[in-house]
Amino acid sequence: MQISFDVHNYMETLVGQVLAQEKFTANLDHEQIADLACLALVQLKPVYIRHDIDFLSALPEDRLVVLKVAAQDAVDSALPMILNDQRKDRDTDIPIVFTHPRLDDESELEWFEKPLLKPKN
Repeated sequence: MQISFDVHNYMETLVGQVLAQEKFTANLDHEQIADLACLALVQLKPVYIRHDIDFLSALPEDRLVVLKVAAQDAVDSALPMILNDQRKDRDTDIPIVFTHPRLDDESELEWFEKPLLKPKN
């Protein structure tokens, strides 16, 4: 098994769908889109899956809408950092990134996040 091929973060797919919109592809270069993807993804809770079709067939429609809205919001909140890039020389300056993830570590796990096996006590 190779994790990079067999397992992926579904939020990458959703962020990729947002970034494929013409308002991003027409106005940003490849480097800016890559930076925007990173800044958006760091704000989102990862959803690791193996097969999109299996995941989507068991995912309620309202939950998919929530995930899509979260991806759009993450991109929208990261966009000003890309548009207002203050670095004069992007290749040598080291960026400082402040993020405010919306993760709630105290929230109950979703059905796809719950471990399959109970830990032995």
